Amino acid sequence: MKVSLEWLREYVDFDVEPGELARMLTMSGTAVDTMFTFGAGVSGVLVCEVLEVGPHPDADTLRLAVVSDGTGTRPIVCGAPNLAEGMKAALALPGATLPTVSEGKLEAVTIRGVRSEGMMVSGLELGISEDHSGILELDAAASVGMDLHEVLPLDDVIFELEVTPNRPDCMSMLGVAREVAALTGGTLRRPALDVDETGGPVFELAKVFIEDPSGCPRYTARVVTEVGIGPSPGWMARRLLASGLRPINNVVDITNYVLMETGQPLHAFDLDLLGERTIVVRRARPGEKMTTLDGAERPLGQSALVIADAREPVALAGIMGGEDSEVTEHSRNILIESAFFDPTGIMLTSRKLGLRTEASARFERGCDPEGTAVAALRAAVLMAGLAGGKVAEGDIDVYPREFTPVTVEVRPERVNRVLGTEIPASEMAQILGRLEIRVEEGETLKATPPSFRPDLEREIDMIEEIARIYGYDRIPAGLPAGAGADAGLSRRQLLASRIADSLVSLGLSEVYLYSFMRRADLDLLRVGDGDRMRRVVALLNPLAETGEVMRTTLLPGLLRAAAGNFNRGNRDLALFETGRVFISRSVEETPEEIDSLGVLLYGALGPPSWSEPARPADFFDLKGSLESLAGAIGVELGFEPAEITFLAPGRSSRVLLAGDDVGVAGQLHPAVSTAFGLEGDVFVAELEIAPLLDAAPEVRQFIPVGRYPNVKVDIAVVVDEDLAADQVERRILSSGGVLLRSVRLFDLYTGPQVPPGRKSLAYALEFGSAEGTLTDEQAHAEMGRIVAALEEQFGAVLRGGGNRGG
Repeated sequence: MKVSLEWLREYVDFDVEPGELARMLTMSGTAVDTMFTFGAGVSGVLVCEVLEVGPHPDADTLRLAVVSDGTGTRPIVCGAPNLAEGMKAALALPGATLPTVSEGKLEAVTIRGVRSEGMMVSGLELGISEDHSGILELDAAASVGMDLHEVLPLDDVIFELEVTPNRPDCMSMLGVAREVAALTGGTLRRPALDVDETGGPVFELAKVFIEDPSGCPRYTARVVTEVGIGPSPGWMARRLLASGLRPINNVVDITNYVLMETGQPLHAFDLDLLGERTIVVRRARPGEKMTTLDGAERPLGQSALVIADAREPVALAGIMGGEDSEVTEHSRNILIESAFFDPTGIMLTSRKLGLRTEASARFERGCDPEGTAVAALRAAVLMAGLAGGKVAEGDIDVYPREFTPVTVEVRPERVNRVLGTEIPASEMAQILGRLEIRVEEGETLKATPPSFRPDLEREIDMIEEIARIYGYDRIPAGLPAGAGADAGLSRRQLLASRIADSLVSLGLSEVYLYSFMRRADLDLLRVGDGDRMRRVVALLNPLAETGEVMRTTLLPGLLRAAAGNFNRGNRDLALFETGRVFISRSVEETPEEIDSLGVLLYGALGPPSWSEPARPADFFDLKGSLESLAGAIGVELGFEPAEITFLAPGRSSRVLLAGDDVGVAGQLHPAVSTAFGLEGDVFVAELEIAPLLDAAPEVRQFIPVGRYPNVKVDIAVVVDEDLAADQVERRILSSGGVLLRSVRLFDLYTGPQVPPGRKSLAYALEFGSAEGTLTDEQAHAEMGRIVAALEEQFGAVLRGGGNRGG
């Protein structure tokens, strides 16, 4: 939003320097992003009149003009397409300075054999607009030879404001003037709205119908007849240029002027081009198209709100008008549209069509529903004065959903408690009143915000208004009193952090992935119809690239991350993620949210060395990672073979905690690996975290290093080939008594010395006592009990064993 200080002074007087005013606005929440002088550095430019235009003798794209500069005539070579006899334009004389054109002074030059004694300039070359489509045409009333500073506000200071989305009122000159008045104590002046309505009753000239009151809660129309289309007066053109808008003609410029003045977008229709002189606000119909003012034919979706006449759409509501009803030099009767449209609907249509305008920017934020009639009348007054029109008697104001103001109770003691101030209640009321918030004083302040402030809904909003006008720099700095609560991580957070740290210490990298997935991912994982992973929660507004349902497993995200790395040449991966999965329960209930851990190993675990090649990851690396994270929090996991659809047969297991199922681990099924774009063996695991944290002991027992040496014994037993080594280990531990300190599997053998269908498992056992050094007899007695237990439960046969020292 560009604000001309020259224009701003029409509505409020202020006696502060521009820099100080910029600081005050910024400190009050309306940030001044940039401040510059309009047309800074321009000199030696005056008003000229084009007397003759002829062809250039040696260039098809150039023309030769003879202009009057007030003291005589001079030849000018010009290539602007809008050059015409009789026009008033800006002429830079030799010696002029135009910072946007050259760092030095302009000189007379010869162009294709013809001398040009000056340069006719565009708005871009003057540094006052982005328009360089032609030379800048000046007001016909401008005196030839007059310095351009007397015609255009080249010394005007312009503020460019950064207006937050919740402050649509600040996207207008009157809105900014209201802020300045509140900050400086000035008085806001509104433009006069007096006009003689001599154009006949408006209801005899036009009709308005609203078919969609949710999309258009209010539509106000004014009619002005017998207008004369022509250029705008210089003062209006200057102000529009300062606001970044290009003057077009007096009627169109008036709608833009009122837009910038009040913040209410307007549109001017040629009334004679509207079918049956009727306006219908409705949704677009299937297959409808229209050509907008920018010349583009646009297909209209059925969600688009349109302004139609009795036959077809003539404008995109709140965004842009149509070519078929635009104001031209032949227009004589004008219908002024001033409406309030639903902000969300305008935003969606604008984005869908890729069409953003000054009007849509304001409607998206929310205009003033009570301001439509005032803005329409203001435009009618200007058209009567500047276009010679006759204003019809009355307006057409269709208002099916009237605005209902809210009243907010403000407690002065709470204001001071929140701000840490001692502002009297009367001063609070005065501050709110300066913002046009109606206040009833009593034990509390009953504040009713104006219709142009839709952001003021709660007491805290009013507190913020008081604070910013009172002055943030006047509020004492200090820390709020605290309750003395202990800070830091909870026990469960510390345990979860310990799990992550243990995996990082093993060389795994933590990843953060989307909480969404695609339904098709479950098919790629070969998940059965009855599996709980099929109970998905659908998203209302899914992003195509991330998935249309909440994830019920972490694996698709990990596999897609691995595939992305694989495609970029990173073939060795060790990844993990902690995050939630979401399981649908019923329509009435919120989904079950489960904290989970996913692990993926792929490729080699480390780089090769000079002495040995890189070793590919295997199931035991995955199993060891899980055992390590469990040990980090003082729990012990078990593993039990199981058939799992997305894991390879014979290479998959359930993960157990105290006999309860807490997850799965194994090699990914080759078909699943291929489906996700991976080649080779992939090892994955997924665990529920909550059971691990619940089982973690509050206090872990410290076991000091023994004073006496331990006895180490190896034992090998022959068991059935399909018996899990974990079951054997658990039986050894349960039967080994208090002297057994540790058990470790160190060898698995099948071959000629073992019967078919059987295998040999070798374990390293370690015995010890805090009471003294164990004797061989004590160790062998413990060994005897262990062997007997294995024979009894598994039919195990002792294959060999012996003492390895103490």
